[in-house]
Amino acid sequence: MGRVILCETEPATISYIFPNTKIEVFSYEELCYYIYNNIALISEEYISTKLFQWIEMELGLPELAKLLQEKKQKEPNDLTDLLAAILTFKEYYTIPEIREFILRMERMKVLSAPQFRKMQADGFLRYRKYLKAASIYEEILDQNPDLNNEKLLASIYHNRAVALAHNFEIDQALNSYLKAYELTGDKRSIYEYLLLMAMLKPREDVEVLAKFYGVTEMFDQLYTAIEDAESDVLGSPAYHRMEKAIFHYQKNNLTDFNKRIDNVLEQLKAEFREQTV
Repeated sequence: MGRVILCETEPATISYIFPNTKIEVFSYEELCYYIYNNIALISEEYISTKLFQWIEMELGLPELAKLLQEKKQKEPNDLTDLLAAILTFKEYYTIPEIREFILRMERMKVLSAPQFRKMQADGFLRYRKYLKAASIYEEILDQNPDLNNEKLLASIYHNRAVALAHNFEIDQALNSYLKAYELTGDKRSIYEYLLLMAMLKPREDVEVLAKFYGVTEMFDQLYTAIEDAESDVLGSPAYHRMEKAIFHYQKNNLTDFNKRIDNVLEQLKAEFREQTV
């Protein structure tokens, strides 16, 4: 869930999985944390009988399940009211935090369609659902060609570039970072652009680009970041699995090599399927 969550209630033996992000929660506290931090990704259809049954049977909270069922049956029912009922059932969040949550929910209701869709895309990006996030950013740009909000557009292009880069659509990612930078001059976008370039082009070419964009102070940072990333890769389980596979190949143990490579490929496929939602 992204942080250590102290659980005072008994964890469930069967998780609840949110359909659009495939994130699993095993406790009341994890449920609250997910709701509090993902308001744009939770629609009214997800706060339904399936969730109520899980709360009753797996969390052992029949009173909360009954309360939610009653609120759901009211016409009209309000998503803010349903979510607040979950968050306030126990004292996982403070009263000021609950007020802030309700305020965010109310603010979300008055967002324009592009703003709301970007908020959803950003949520998917946070959970590394890169294909889903990229498709929503594309949708916003396609459906709003005359969007007159440079700050919003720049943020869409920047985050779209992040998603595209993770999907290895490098040329499109580079173009998107440049569009973001051209709109607002935000140096974060040109830094990411140069970082990608540093992985593709000779060092001297990247230095020329850094001078062209007037960000020579970033130049050394780029290569420090790349060195750090390389160190992380060398320490990763996937790298060690590949090392072992190559060792067997060099020893002409092709049966073991093929098995290990198949395992690596299956893991990569599983990770790709996971991010497609």
